[in-house]
Amino acid sequence: MDKLKDRTNSKIFSIELGFIALCFFIGLAGFAYVLTILPGIAESTTDQSRTCITGGWKLGLIITHVLTFGLIPLAMRIFYQSLNNIGFPLRTIFASQLGLAFIMVAIASEIGWHVTQCWYYQNDFTILNFMFYFFLISAFTLWSDGLIEKTTVITKLINIVFAISLLIVSILYPLGYEASNDNFKVPIYIALTLVFSVLTYRGYKVLQDWKIILVPIFSVGVNLSFVFLLDKFGGNPYTDPQVLYNALFHILHDLLGTEAGVAIFTWLIYMKGIAPENIKQKLANQK
Repeated sequence: MDKLKDRTNSKIFSIELGFIALCFFIGLAGFAYVLTILPGIAESTTDQSRTCITGGWKLGLIITHVLTFGLIPLAMRIFYQSLNNIGFPLRTIFASQLGLAFIMVAIASEIGWHVTQCWYYQNDFTILNFMFYFFLISAFTLWSDGLIEKTTVITKLINIVFAISLLIVSILYPLGYEASNDNFKVPIYIALTLVFSVLTYRGYKVLQDWKIILVPIFSVGVNLSFVFLLDKFGGNPYTDPQVLYNALFHILHDLLGTEAGVAIFTWLIYMKGIAPENIKQKLANQK
């Protein structure tokens, strides 16, 4: 009865919403701080001209990134229907939808970042790069929050930790920019790992399927493997251009990493919440 009441409750403003808003404000405070500090476009560290990625490789990079805007709406539809069929409350379904939407915001920021780089991937500090990480961490946090049926003290504490993590990385990011030190991005990677670990655990609680381990294997393992190859063999757009390796590893990092992980997770949730209902409906129609 309580679960049904929660799914049909039309009340918008509540204590739960107030708590979520508090977590958002903690993170957004850091975001606003970074907006006042960082430049929008990466500044050249040399007088030499920058190498651009053009032709087929550029087209491949564009297609790979734009593919997300087809994949995520499909994932949103499947997660919405599956979680609804399983019996999740509307507030958590909304959290999952908002989290998936934030992934598109993150990718849009990433595309803008790559355009300023002339599509030649290079690790740097700009507001677009920061927005990519900020909204990606927020997306995974909300997505994982959409996989819990009941809010507890522990889930609230976890959300506070994630919000504070966003604030911390927001403070450290401009320091990394001023020092030109990529080590200041390490807390970002730690935050992403922690959030994705919680997402994977909660995904397993919903699915009860060991195949959920494939999600972090691709989204984290394969993803970071190609990032490592990018850093090692991707060259430098000013003094050591390596267009082939840079474009290839960049494409594979997105296609076989992030997008593959989202696609696998979407398929698993489809098999859990929609496929059984389709079978029941088919059997009912045959009677």
